[in-house]
Amino acid sequence: MSKVERRRFLKAAGVSAAGVSAALHAPGVLGAGLSAPSPGPDVPAPDVPGPTKYPKLSIITPYTAEKLRFAASAGYEGVVVPVTDTFGPEHLSDSQIDQVLATAREAGVRIISIECMWGYNHIARDAAQRRDNQARFIRALEFGHRLGCKFVGTFSGGMAGASMEDQAKALADAFNEQYQPVCDKLDLNTGWENYPTETNFATTPAAWEAVFSRVPSPRLGLEFDPSHLVRQYIDPIRAAWEMQPRIHAVHAKDTEITKPVLQQVGIHGKGWWRYRIPGQGLIDWPAFITVLLQAGFAGGIAVEHEDEFWDKSNTENQPDFPQERKDGFILAHRFLSMYLPGRMD
Repeated sequence: MSKVERRRFLKAAGVSAAGVSAALHAPGVLGAGLSAPSPGPDVPAPDVPGPTKYPKLSIITPYTAEKLRFAASAGYEGVVVPVTDTFGPEHLSDSQIDQVLATAREAGVRIISIECMWGYNHIARDAAQRRDNQARFIRALEFGHRLGCKFVGTFSGGMAGASMEDQAKALADAFNEQYQPVCDKLDLNTGWENYPTETNFATTPAAWEAVFSRVPSPRLGLEFDPSHLVRQYIDPIRAAWEMQPRIHAVHAKDTEITKPVLQQVGIHGKGWWRYRIPGQGLIDWPAFITVLLQAGFAGGIAVEHEDEFWDKSNTENQPDFPQERKDGFILAHRFLSMYLPGRMD
């Protein structure tokens, strides 16, 4: 379905892009060309939300002051920041880390967690590379602690050609021997996102059980993303229910399956599924969030915006989000906040 056709469909459903735009540009709401202002000398900085017993709505975003200010202005309580070539323990001095924390306070958000996905293969086949990756991840744990985080996300790693059981044992050994002492000392949890890729073997309930059966400590868990389960035809609600104690963080992303395309190309073809912002795919969000609330989950629910329909291409390296991407984040917050109390400033 083309963007034009999709917008006609949304209009017929009463959610037209024009109507959304008008709502977004209403007084008191962010609109086109209006970025979140930085506090001036006579304007007090917004309050950072205090701790609550509820999950914290946040967004995943590269670190910039503008993006942090937008997150707060859109109603989010925090941000989840990926470690990059410029944002990480190897690149920031103590004084620069202090400035990052000051910027977050001035914006009115918390840095809920950091993510160390690519380049941290905890179970790499090469022994020297494995040691180096694990040492770097320990530094990342310390970096997360320095930023005030209680969780650091990652991938589970991967060894091409190895069995699931062998990979599960290797990851369990890495955590039990290397990471758990650090997590205990820093009062920090860690875990992996269930994104299917060759350096992330543990993306299904069977693989999770294979790891957790070898790791008694509850500090190792999941950065649970229901969208990846949908495209594997795994029930995300049942999976969340069974993994309740091990869910330490959540990615909020939906998945749309276009059945006419699937009918033609099959599950090994392309174009039959795509990621959407929460509420515009197949996930039963009230049921999913109910599982989290019943489990007492109070960590971050981070919107991972990979929805091309609400985005503008080739803008990743800009200091601020384009308005199209902001609209997606605003709509995601509007939807998810129906099921959560949100900011309690």
